[in-house]
Amino acid sequence: MQERSSRFASSGGLERAANLKVEASDVFISTAAKAGTTWMQQICHQLRSGGDMDFEDVCDVVPFLEIAEDTGVDVEGEQRCKPRLFKTHFWEPYTPKGGKYIVVVRHPYDVAVSFFKFLEGWYFQAGEISIDVFLLDFWLKRGVPKDISDNASALHHMASWWPRHAEPNVLWLFYEDMKDDMEKEVRRVADFIGVNDEQKITQALEMSTFDFMKANKERFGEGRFKRMRNVAMGLAADAGAENYKVRVGGGQKHLLSDAVKAAIDEKWRTVCQPVMGATSYEEWREAWKAKQAK
Repeated sequence: MQERSSRFASSGGLERAANLKVEASDVFISTAAKAGTTWMQQICHQLRSGGDMDFEDVCDVVPFLEIAEDTGVDVEGEQRCKPRLFKTHFWEPYTPKGGKYIVVVRHPYDVAVSFFKFLEGWYFQAGEISIDVFLLDFWLKRGVPKDISDNASALHHMASWWPRHAEPNVLWLFYEDMKDDMEKEVRRVADFIGVNDEQKITQALEMSTFDFMKANKERFGEGRFKRMRNVAMGLAADAGAENYKVRVGGGQKHLLSDAVKAAIDEKWRTVCQPVMGATSYEEWREAWKAKQAK
């Protein structure tokens, strides 16, 4: 697993991504993997475009910063709509500075299950590795990145961004709030990226639903990346071809053993509690909601 992940992106591509010439209007969608990134890419692109679906994969129009060069996408080039949008899993210290940032966070239990499900059938086959082994021996082993080629853990990612959450160029979103009241959160995004056209907002709401994205699931699976990088990662050329990102979110915490939950909770106490001041994700989110209601 670690070996394949280390070849996810080329060193040259990562360096170019980190040194992107940022425009003040650029919007970076920053998340840990499987925390709502693809959903936010679709929301933002539909808001700025007013209904464009003329793409093979959403990363063609909202480039995945770290792998753009490896998939033939010019990150410095003009995009078909403004503002320019970028997806990134860089934690805050590695993210190019000078733009605007949409940070989406999600309950770590759900991130854990979703990440396992996404890689199952791509990096490994069903039954080849248990979810406990995957999470305890790989996902939870991630921590502070050793260099730009290394991903921060999901908890380190959110903790790295939290000190900036109140800055005017940062929009903080909880995945669960997007599910509970999608229209409210989409309107917050629209305001943040400078879209006030009601028709575009309505279009984005319609084209960012689970049903719409499920009906267009082939556009949300990083197909181009898989075709161009699978072999470099030591995978079959067609690995993961039918493994898409649009899935029913949440509701699968029961797949986690008590040991895994305890390990995630302990990592929260070590990494996030000192920064967020909350003993759990649930407590942190409730405190956020109470503050926003004032």
